[in-house]
Amino acid sequence: MTQPRILIVEDNIEVAEMLDFFFSSHGYDVLVAYDGETALHTCRTDLPSLVLLDVGLPDIDGFTVCRQLRQTTRARHLPVIFATKRDRKADKMEGLSLGADDFISKPFDLEELFLRVQNAISRSARNSLTDPRTGLPGLEVVRQEVNRAVALPDRKVISFRVRNLEPFRDVYGAIAATEVIRATALLINTTLNDLDLYDDFLGHSSDDTFVVVCAASNANPISQKVTSLFDERAHQHYSFGQREGDMIRANDANGNERTLPVLALVSEIR
Repeated sequence: MTQPRILIVEDNIEVAEMLDFFFSSHGYDVLVAYDGETALHTCRTDLPSLVLLDVGLPDIDGFTVCRQLRQTTRARHLPVIFATKRDRKADKMEGLSLGADDFISKPFDLEELFLRVQNAISRSARNSLTDPRTGLPGLEVVRQEVNRAVALPDRKVISFRVRNLEPFRDVYGAIAATEVIRATALLINTTLNDLDLYDDFLGHSSDDTFVVVCAASNANPISQKVTSLFDERAHQHYSFGQREGDMIRANDANGNERTLPVLALVSEIR
């Protein structure tokens, strides 16, 4: 499986580039933000799996970034690690009180930092708080949000399931299947943002299933737009092969020709 995506929030360009190179060389997908507002925007649009966050930023400080993330439905449980020059106990206590997963003072050992990042992502995934592949809230959080929504007549729950993912994985491999999952998460997230529904919940409840909790009046428009966009873009996931109606002819890793159904996204509103 491909490595998670991490966001480095650091205003020192040399430090940011060093961290970018280090984590990229370990296979991570790395995003970089040099100020707090860009970090918040990146979390909203690109769904990182973890935020490595400096405190001293040129606009809003890292504590404010963490506080705002903890107030959003999609990033409330996103792993956050503070990596900063501030080493006073009061600073560490403030960061941890905001819900940060860890706090490490500069100068730090890169190998130790790497382990802390790995541990934070693994711990969050193990507790079903986030899915490291998409950065979205995981099964436990989805259950909590759905349980709250079913008691409210003005709220609806939309389940989106990627159909035919297993045949796709059999032919194209696990990494390609993970990229389908990531792309689907970003598609749903972008659709909600385009509709100005930044506060609506989006979670990743299982390998091929995503859940949106929204106002009842928005459920059908969201469902229709997301599934339509997925159908339009499904062909982009096939690096080779020939489409014939609802089927794809492609060669597997052994060079054998296979026929498999085209990826599709189905939705259910309840």
